[in-house]
Amino acid sequence: MLPNEMILHICQYLRNTDILYSLFNLNNRFNAIINGFCYNLNLNNTTHKQFNCVLSNILSRIGSNIQSFVLNGNWTSFLSNKIDPIHFHLNLSLMFPNLHTLTLEYFTGEQLCTFLDEMQSPLKLVELNIKYLMDNRFNELLEQVLSVNNCQLRSITFDQNSIFLPLEIIDKTSLYPNIEELTVNLIDYEMLGNLFTLLVNIRRLHIKLGIAPSVSTASLKNVPTLIHLKDFQLYSIEMSWTFENIQDIMCKMPSLQRLALYLSTEDRRLVNKQDLATILSSSQIQMDLFILYHFSEPSIEIDTSLDTWPRDQISMTRLSDGSDQYALIHTVPFHGNSLVIPSILGKSMLPAWKYMQKVRNLRIRGELSSIDMLMIMQQLHRIKTLKIDLNPDLETPIETQSIVLHLPQLKKLKVSGSCELFRILEAAPNLNDLSITFDCYNRIINDELLCKLLEKRIVRLEIFRLEHNQKIQLDLIIKKFTNLRHMVLSISDSSSDIDSLLLQALEMRREEELIYLCIKGPLSPNGGRSLRQWLNDHSFLQGKDSYAYDDHEKRAHLWL
Repeated sequence: MLPNEMILHICQYLRNTDILYSLFNLNNRFNAIINGFCYNLNLNNTTHKQFNCVLSNILSRIGSNIQSFVLNGNWTSFLSNKIDPIHFHLNLSLMFPNLHTLTLEYFTGEQLCTFLDEMQSPLKLVELNIKYLMDNRFNELLEQVLSVNNCQLRSITFDQNSIFLPLEIIDKTSLYPNIEELTVNLIDYEMLGNLFTLLVNIRRLHIKLGIAPSVSTASLKNVPTLIHLKDFQLYSIEMSWTFENIQDIMCKMPSLQRLALYLSTEDRRLVNKQDLATILSSSQIQMDLFILYHFSEPSIEIDTSLDTWPRDQISMTRLSDGSDQYALIHTVPFHGNSLVIPSILGKSMLPAWKYMQKVRNLRIRGELSSIDMLMIMQQLHRIKTLKIDLNPDLETPIETQSIVLHLPQLKKLKVSGSCELFRILEAAPNLNDLSITFDCYNRIINDELLCKLLEKRIVRLEIFRLEHNQKIQLDLIIKKFTNLRHMVLSISDSSSDIDSLLLQALEMRREEELIYLCIKGPLSPNGGRSLRQWLNDHSFLQGKDSYAYDDHEKRAHLWL
């Protein structure tokens, strides 16, 4: 008989749904051993049997233990049917009375509005994380999120993969003193005043702004001071900011201790340490700057500004973009956790990557070659998620053996365009989530070395930019990637239908139902009729709850 310590050690390498499905209720000893794995529940990447078993037999017994729960918006059709007769979102407070943290993934704006509007929140819910929020947005959505659980939430995070949100104050008497931490993507700078007005007790505020023709901070004029704010981050690298813009923001934050600014500017005062000191709080402890500086004046002026810093605290990399001259200026050491690099930087900032070793989440847009990408990646040993959009190599191939990659923490990779995948995959033994274009999929599935690398690693696979009537070798994917549990297929043209893809997938169904598949796109009128006929001919599916088509969201869900 294995000792408890050995069983716990083995469990550390398993997903908690695997543990619950395999060990829960075997006997009292095992229940006591795995009790610590009942605090967090994530239904992603499960087989259909595990999904059914956890929902039908286990959830009601461990619900009071669960403190953290992850819900995928693609699962709501199945969840509503499993937890009967009350819809899942209405039953949340009864099922998880001690829930502390709720994470919602892959919801649309409309879907999220409906879910939150009808949800009965657990009394102890204080943290809400929203990831990969998609599609439609509503003016009232952000305020609706702020007011969840009768204004009892303390921390709200929208990840950088979520859509940009509007903020329009409807009721000017409504404030949210409960919110202490917020990370959000706002459509534009005009909403800063509304946001500051609502968050009177905010302590940590990270904002990413969308693109606008110009910047104005006039909306902050009559906004009250955020006296509790200690940590502020502003990401707006695609708009040009002035010293006065930042001064208008800083004067609302008298107790600030940590500041991170990701900006574009022509104003040399924003990279002059002495000038910055005049607008910063006296309590300031840490400042991170990531500034795309445009030379609108002789470069000697910017050199003078940089001389106000100790030499080991600031770095400048000169860039060239046609007729315009730029420089990337950043503080050293650079503490930033996430970066979104616009195309203007690209490979020109290669010398600066040696200072970016703490970056964990990176998205690079624009033109980069595979060689450039490998040179960047050799500096980022702590990277966890990576999204890159590369063009095919234009230069003569270069020997890359001297480039040594070590990516032990990389878990999620999304690639658009051409990329040297083998070197990255070889260096990332813990990668389990891969998103690729259809063209990239074709290269991988026909490459034995790449398939061998991914064979036991990939748990989630997304293939996007599918053209109408293109075939996916589902049987080959299942054979090649033995640990695959979650697959997403997306067509490139929203006017195209998914008829052939869906019928192909239905024909592939197996009794094991190991893999959850989501196909994004509409059915044609004829496709709808063909699907109904197929389901009538295969009536065993109707009682199994392993297939659903959401006509409103245009998604098909099934297990293979």
